[in-house]
Amino acid sequence: MPPVDFARWTTTLTASYLAITAALIAIVGNGVPGRYWLVAAHVTCSASLLMLDRARPRGILLVVRDWHPLMLLPLLYKEVELVAAVIGDWRLTAAIPTWESALFGGQPSQYLSERLALVPLSEYLHFCYAAYVIVIPSVAAYWYVSGRRAAFGELLLMLSAVMLGSYLFFIVLPVDSPYYLSPHLGPPLSGHFFFDLVHQMSARGGARGGAFPSAHVSGAVVMFLVAWRHQRRLAYLLVPITGGVMFATVYGRFHYALDALAGAVLAIVVVLGYRYFSGGSGQKQPAHDAAISLPA
Repeated sequence: MPPVDFARWTTTLTASYLAITAALIAIVGNGVPGRYWLVAAHVTCSASLLMLDRARPRGILLVVRDWHPLMLLPLLYKEVELVAAVIGDWRLTAAIPTWESALFGGQPSQYLSERLALVPLSEYLHFCYAAYVIVIPSVAAYWYVSGRRAAFGELLLMLSAVMLGSYLFFIVLPVDSPYYLSPHLGPPLSGHFFFDLVHQMSARGGARGGAFPSAHVSGAVVMFLVAWRHQRRLAYLLVPITGGVMFATVYGRFHYALDALAGAVLAIVVVLGYRYFSGGSGQKQPAHDAAISLPA
């Protein structure tokens, strides 16, 4: 098979998401704030991305085409809250905690922080949760400027797949997270730098309904698996952050444990599905720095 055109796949995926959500808002989104403006913005952005890709741009337009997912994903995530409140079927909000109690003998999002009320542990986990916002674009930028375009392209394609797929699920079947339904953590864990930083970020940037599956976990696992394939030394450095994010989502009461598990499974399925259907045609980096296969 010929090498994968990552930019075209990613652009098509983003444009398709924008078109689908525009149709949902237009058809069944009566009551969505700024409904017609949102539909117009989605259609315009979708068409612009497709035209930009067909034009084979250069310079700043090339950068916009290559980087558009990381520019749009935060905005589209916040938009989920507006659309899900009108369109979504919220029955999973009651089901997830029930399943969680049956599987884990209670709510891990409640008892983990109570049983492990250690300030150093809390600060480390909240640091990992906050670092996620910086690490993904930093890794992407490192690969982009260092000429590792296969790694960069695969990362943005896989991120777009898991994130946009999750966002669509959030809109149709939203789930409220423990962050909104449970008492917030207090002393001795509160009042420290990373704890306060993360909770302020969540208060401003969170989206009700966007809990299951955990997009935080999906993104972290995708980043690790792509690094494992293309630059294993970097993947080893990402292990503490990736593991910390997965644990922090539950420990900090941002997600249910099932949210985190579903996020990890989604990431693995998407990456393995891509590897299968692309026939492994994505170019790997030099052998001394690349991964031969996914970790066991």
